Amino acid sequence: MTKPLLRLVSLLLAGTLVACTGADSETTDAGQPIDATDGSVPETSEASTSTTEDRPTTTKRRGTSTKPSTSATASTASSTADSTTSSTLGSTASTTDSSAAGSSAGEGSTTSSTTVSSSVATITPSTVGSGLGAVTTVAGGTTTDGGIYQGILGKLSRDEQVVSAAGPQPTAASGVMPLTGQSGNVPNRPAAVVKIDNGGPARPQTGLNAADIVIEEEVEGGITRFAAIFHSQSTIVGPVRSARTTDIGIINGFGSPLLMYSGANEVTDNLIRSQPTVQNRNAGTSSGYWRSSNRRAPSNLYTDTAPHWSSSSSGPPKPQFHYRSGDEAVAGGQEGVEDTDFSVHYRANTAGWTWVGSHYVRTQGGSAHMTAAAGQVASTNVVVIEAKEVATGMVDSSGATVPEFVFVGSGKATAFVGGRRYEGTWTRPRLADAAVLTTADGSLIKLNPGRTWIELIEAGSGALK
Repeated sequence: MTKPLLRLVSLLLAGTLVACTGADSETTDAGQPIDATDGSVPETSEASTSTTEDRPTTTKRRGTSTKPSTSATASTASSTADSTTSSTLGSTASTTDSSAAGSSAGEGSTTSSTTVSSSVATITPSTVGSGLGAVTTVAGGTTTDGGIYQGILGKLSRDEQVVSAAGPQPTAASGVMPLTGQSGNVPNRPAAVVKIDNGGPARPQTGLNAADIVIEEEVEGGITRFAAIFHSQSTIVGPVRSARTTDIGIINGFGSPLLMYSGANEVTDNLIRSQPTVQNRNAGTSSGYWRSSNRRAPSNLYTDTAPHWSSSSSGPPKPQFHYRSGDEAVAGGQEGVEDTDFSVHYRANTAGWTWVGSHYVRTQGGSAHMTAAAGQVASTNVVVIEAKEVATGMVDSSGATVPEFVFVGSGKATAFVGGRRYEGTWTRPRLADAAVLTTADGSLIKLNPGRTWIELIEAGSGALK
């Protein structure tokens, strides 16, 4: 067994569960929720064109990000940060969760500190508009091998190799969009990763059909959230929700991306902020977010990628896939198997995909998954990634384990391209790398240029039907 593989195996065997409960913090810099009644969700186009009619006006602050204000109501209300009660090893304490309400680091910066308070924070999550309790911080210790966090991704450096490469990393030629493989004028800006709610009160979402890549990930209780990655198009997007440690395995592969999210518990947020190349835009310490009066919190937080990009640094993201050109085969000599309808069964959500001749359309719970303004959710390609699921050492308010999906190393991959199914393997040697898709004979699996959805599922779960 190689040293990188031994390293990954040792991390997989190291975790033990520590009970933690709490709530996400979704606040402004001052610890207050952002509110707007300006028709925050545009009804004309998801990839809007930055007109004053469909966007709130913005003012730049601290040279890092921008904060929308409206003449209708630029007011802020009392904090919606949740409060709780929990215990660890028989010790209890009560406090207010301020995990996202104030960081000394400015937007776009990171910190290597992962120490949390020694007291136990317990919180009773607000379930208004969500139906489920959120996740939060809790017991004392540090997020090292002996502390609260018992996952894997937060213990890896982004350049640490865990498996050998199975093929060359994808590249993009001049004039080709790195995240879609389509020709065009490539914007000189980083990827923007936005965490999006997928609970019932969050639908229909805004912005999904403007994303270049969307990754569906399971969180506690079997519900799912989306990590939508934008680069080629600017858009208003939401509802924005909180981060999970699974996101460490997503964001590091895009170079120096922006990460936009509503907040996180202290343990998770410290791990997210410690990622050295990520430009952090936690809504609790960044401006540029507002709440829509058309929905109930917490499923009503929105943002606009444009002002975040205007205050960002770094250039285009790393390409994520190999794309076919012209009549080039998808997978070497393999023709694939015709498969025009398939579904992915998460514990509390079923996503269906149907090939309609030029792209796939998505259903959810048996009904068409619609966006707020751009029709049914659609994608050129769909890739199902099977990854190891581990416990993070945290649980939600109902006692459900907060999972982490280890999207580094290798595992089974199933690519749906052009109405056909291709079986293979994904291989991602380091967090800093893209996952390369190959068939059993080592041939590269090449996608059609366009949007790609990734369904991230537990390895061996049989969730793909």
